[in-house]
Amino acid sequence: MIEVGEQDYMHGTGHLTLRVTRIGEQVQVHDDEWLKLEGLALRADGTQLDPSPRPALVRMRALRIAPPAGSS
Repeated sequence: MIEVGEQDYMHGTGHLTLRVTRIGEQVQVHDDEWLKLEGLALRADGTQLDPSPRPALVRMRALRIAPPAGSS
């Protein structure tokens, strides 16, 4: 699972929490490295927003692995 702010992914608004189902290629956009991902978007409480995976282009330097839901 990854969590990124709005400024660190393309084509969306607000904070993004994504349960990654596919990791794609790394791409250069302007002066930054981005990673093509696909996954299930999650709400703040960890429930799934939509049954269909969504693509996301995420800034590499912003990627942080989120702890599993319910862990402290």
